[in-house]
Amino acid sequence: MPTSWYSAAAIFISAIALLLAAKNYRRKAGVLVRGGFSISSSRDCDDRYVSHVLIENLKDRAITVFAIYLRVGHNYYIEIEDLEESPLVLKAYETFQKQYGPIQFYGLNSNKVDLNSLLADHKIRKRLVLSTSDGKYVVPASIKHWNPVADFFRNHMTATLRPVRLTHKKKHIGGNVKYIIEFIPHDGEAEVVPIHPRDHELKMFKTFSLTRESLESADSLKDYLQRKTEEGLLKCKSFEVHDVDEWKSRALDFYRGKTMQARYYGFWKYHLLGQVGTLLSDRALKKKNETARLQHLVLAHKHSSTHRDQILASRACGCFYCLSVFSPGKIY
Repeated sequence: MPTSWYSAAAIFISAIALLLAAKNYRRKAGVLVRGGFSISSSRDCDDRYVSHVLIENLKDRAITVFAIYLRVGHNYYIEIEDLEESPLVLKAYETFQKQYGPIQFYGLNSNKVDLNSLLADHKIRKRLVLSTSDGKYVVPASIKHWNPVADFFRNHMTATLRPVRLTHKKKHIGGNVKYIIEFIPHDGEAEVVPIHPRDHELKMFKTFSLTRESLESADSLKDYLQRKTEEGLLKCKSFEVHDVDEWKSRALDFYRGKTMQARYYGFWKYHLLGQVGTLLSDRALKKKNETARLQHLVLAHKHSSTHRDQILASRACGCFYCLSVFSPGKIY
């Protein structure tokens, strides 16, 4: 084989080695993080707030985070999390996420600040900023979130179904469970046993079986198990019987509607008819809202005169023209 072939092969292998070395250096050097956040509003407070943060370390090395901020525009930094006393250590390729609740207000020195207009404006750029062991780091790449609720507003045939569960002592309770028996043994951990309506047909216990009569109510089941304890057939320190139907009546009271049978929608019916129907529905709703808005304006105008006594008895009143709100004592 000619010498030139050996030289070409050596150059090729060296180039691959150099590429791998550069890639490995880039994988471990510096900071590379992508993240996402959600801004929410709630009836619990007047201010919009950051409700969720997700940060993902894309490097093969750990980074230390001392604080998490949301930069709004160029000059506002909302402190989301102060981690100075207990820094967050994001290991290689590790992800951090956290939910946040409503706030009281935003404070600057001794003043309150209203950020609602800025947080609601999608034209104003917002970025996560991290205080790290490498200094200030502006998260350049965002993690895109998807939620089927967004698809619903584009196509009303879209439905988001949530499994509704009951749990007791970290054990899930199925819809066919009638009672929960919680046994406390003489030694060891408590055991949670689900009981179904037809468990009298099965051998649920080694030394005895349940009867149809014992499953008629929680009290009858408790009395039956107490007798078996006295007979020495059930050995435990104590037990407690819970009526799952009572739990359901309290926890699942929201779901009072009738049971709907899910139907299959084909590709064309969903994507074509669904979007056309959504368009017509949105137009009808917009027209209805506009009519209601005009009706409210008419009622408001009718109520804007010959009401001096009511105004003076109120804490505050407002002006239709300038939209100012003030105390009745300022009216001359």
